[in-house]
Formats: sequence, structure tokens, C-alpha cells
Amino acid sequence: MTAIAQTPAAAAPLLARIGFTTRGIVYLLIGGFTVAAALRSGEHAHGLTDAMQAVSHWPFGGVLVMAISLGLLCFAGWLAIEGARRCLAAHNFRTGMMAVGMLGDAALYLGLVVILLGVAIGWHKGGEHELHLWVAWLFGHPFGRWAVGVTGAALIVGGGGLLIWAWTRDVEQKLDMPADDKKATRPISRYGVSGRGVTLALIGFYLIAAAWHARPDEAHDVGAALQNLRHTAYGWVLMLLFALSFGASAFFDFLAALYRRVEVPARFS
Repeated sequence: MTAIAQTPAAAAPLLARIGFTTRGIVYLLIGGFTVAAALRSGEHAHGLTDAMQAVSHWPFGGVLVMAISLGLLCFAGWLAIEGARRCLAAHNFRTGMMAVGMLGDAALYLGLVVILLGVAIGWHKGGEHELHLWVAWLFGHPFGRWAVGVTGAALIVGGGGLLIWAWTRDVEQKLDMPADDKKATRPISRYGVSGRGVTLALIGFYLIAAAWHARPDEAHDVGAALQNLRHTAYGWVLMLLFALSFGASAFFDFLAALYRRVEVPARFS
């Protein structure tokens, strides 16, 4: 009975470390595709599903996509455990909302896992076309445009929150690292988190534009949003800056995989 009770205590840190490592790999892949799109006119930036679709065509790519799917499933599991722990420990509205947000993130990653598993076995292509289909489907329902617009606004708020967190808080607070090491790596971590925030906000603006004009084709995923930058003045420079931020975000996730303190609910200790 004791061994069973202690299983979650052992699982939570392992799930977190596998999850952070996997997400770091995903950011590296997206960053790599973004660099290629910035420097080569025939290449295109990719969001998560398009990147995994491209990877699936590599030798043993299907196996790699499957492994990434399982890694993100571990991350979703840890987010659910951590969100539940924070819900039980919440003592005010702010901490309660943060806990609910983690549970929402867990659901989001679980949905991504389902999509990626479909990509791995050839059932699901994902990408921007499917985003347009979903947005068009919502537009066909009462308050569908409002739902898309509110989702866009939520992404902008979430992106702004990441930017505020990156530059007003210690993003490496939960990392068990020497102070000198944190001082050296903190600017990279902040840049990575900032890149996440700006990317979320950019997607949110496109969703609001799609809702405002009632045009599903104006909604863009990460890849298409970045690809649009390519056609602006010095767009390739902007794309490289985003690519660097994805690399920095991967670096931050790898640090978390190695050094993050992973707390366990007291009932499982």
C-alpha cells in the first residue's frame, strides 16, 4: 500500500522532466524551420502540427513524432498533477486562477497529443487549413464570432502576462541553480519567455481580425503568422529574432528539465 501511495510522488518529477525536455525539443524544431524560412525563399515557417508533419517524412520520423507525442503527454500529466496540487493549496483568487490555468494547459497539451498521434499514424494532417475549418465552423454558430474574438483576446492577455512575468519576476526562481549560473542564464530565459508571449499575442491579433471581418482565412497558426512577417520590410530579420527566441525558450525548458524543483502533493508524500 505504501509503494502504491508513493507512486505519484516518484512520477511527478519524472513526468515534469520528460515533459520539459520534449517541449524544448519542439521549440528547437520550430526554431529551426523558422531559420530556414527566414534565409531561404522556398522554405516555410511551421507551427507545431506542420513541424511534426514535416518531421514525419524524415527517416524514422513517425517514430520521432510518436516519441514527442508521448513526451507531451507526460507534460500534460505533470501539469494536471501540479494544477490539482495548487488548487488544493490555493489561498486567494490569484493563486486559484493560476492553478486553474495549469489545468487548462494540461487539457490543451492533451488535445495536442491527440492531434500529433494522428499525424504520426497518418490520420491527421492538422495545420492552418484545419484551423480555418474550425474557425469557419464556429462562425456558423450563434456567438461563434464572439467566441473566436474572445479566444484571440485571451491569447493577447496571456501573451502579455508572459511578457510581464519575463521582465518583472525571476523566471528562474524554481530552478535549483547557483546564483552566478542564474545570473548568466537569466537573460536567455527571459528572451525565450518573451518570445512565447509575443507569439501568443500575434496569433491572438489574427484571431480577432478573423472574427472582426468574419473571414476564417485571416486566422493564422504560428507558422503562417511568422510567414506573413517574411513579406514585410526586414521580415527575415524579425523571423530570425523569433527563431532565436524559440531557441532561448528551448534552453529555458532544458534548464527546467535539469534543475526545476518539482513539488509533490502532501497526500502522496
